[in-house]
Amino acid sequence: MHTVQAEEAWLQRSQAILQALESQPRPDWLNGQSEQLDVKRQAQQLLEASQANQTEALSTRSATVASGVRTNPSNKPVTLLFVSFSLGESALKSIFEEAAGRDDVLLVFRGTKPGQKLPALMADLKRLLKGVDPLPNIVIDPTRFQRWSVTSVPDIVVEQDGKTRLHVLGVSSLSWLDEQLKAGKQGDLGVLGDVGEIAEVDLLEEVKRRMAAIDWKQKQQQAIARFWEQQKFEVLPVTQEDRDRSVDLTITAPRDLTAPNGQLVIRAGQTVNPLEKMPFGLCLMVFDATVPAQVELIQHQSCHDKQARVMYLATSLPRQSGWDSLQRLETALQAPVYLLTPDVRSRFQLQQVPAIVEQVGNQLVVRERKLPVSTGERS
Repeated sequence: MHTVQAEEAWLQRSQAILQALESQPRPDWLNGQSEQLDVKRQAQQLLEASQANQTEALSTRSATVASGVRTNPSNKPVTLLFVSFSLGESALKSIFEEAAGRDDVLLVFRGTKPGQKLPALMADLKRLLKGVDPLPNIVIDPTRFQRWSVTSVPDIVVEQDGKTRLHVLGVSSLSWLDEQLKAGKQGDLGVLGDVGEIAEVDLLEEVKRRMAAIDWKQKQQQAIARFWEQQKFEVLPVTQEDRDRSVDLTITAPRDLTAPNGQLVIRAGQTVNPLEKMPFGLCLMVFDATVPAQVELIQHQSCHDKQARVMYLATSLPRQSGWDSLQRLETALQAPVYLLTPDVRSRFQLQQVPAIVEQVGNQLVVRERKLPVSTGERS
């Protein structure tokens, strides 16, 4: 079996459905909830998302490649001609030429050949379409094969209002089909020619197989590890001496501020201290969680306002054991721990840690506290 990395690379390289699928949440059928999955609906959405990729792969000109959803009014018939490379390149070339310019005709492939990647299939189609102008509508849609129970080719279904108007096996001639429709033929005409097996795999089933082979638990662990590897910390220097600083939150209103009911709250140019209108209500404990001495010091600090809610803000956490360290820290503090963000650091003018931020009177005070001697080094 391929490794997880190889499977992921396959998904990334395979355009269209595979690219769209990888951007979606993990599908329900991988969670053991297959009975809740509307496969056809999801596949249709993926196929629609693949239209741009298919168009670019098939032609450098403004080719029209069907995405599985017709632009024709729903009450007009659409001819679905199910084809495969098992018909032979010569036969496919003839079908492409006859379908050229027919907006009412879709040439439907089921997927790629066994072991073939989607770009290689597109390259094969582009080669066969050389010289065909205008290009026919081609769609890679395994859901239509499933819907109409197509198991051999060529197979023609004339679809109208979601129902079968005419069905015939073993015929690929559109001119012959037009004559039958003109003569009023309807229903199942049976097998009127040679049919062959479908060379391509069901692309949807192949995607499901490869997705199911991925170790999602490992993926989750890798994602968790990458979070801490990529996390940017707001690291601050260690406090060298005890210091208390006041932070002035007074602001000057740049314009009149009114309440939703139109009542004037603040006039333009008026200075306001938010703490006079609404108490801060928090006591911020800011520290470097990679330094045990800072954690210990913070645990023994008390807030001036005993009613204030304590909030712990870490400037840094160990990258190698981020989540485990965070869990141990929260257990020790018996409270949630949050990472310090740039806006919070700037708003409260934080300069050194450990520090406590709380309201005293109508001001915020930042209390920076020096660590005991010989305990300021990082662990």
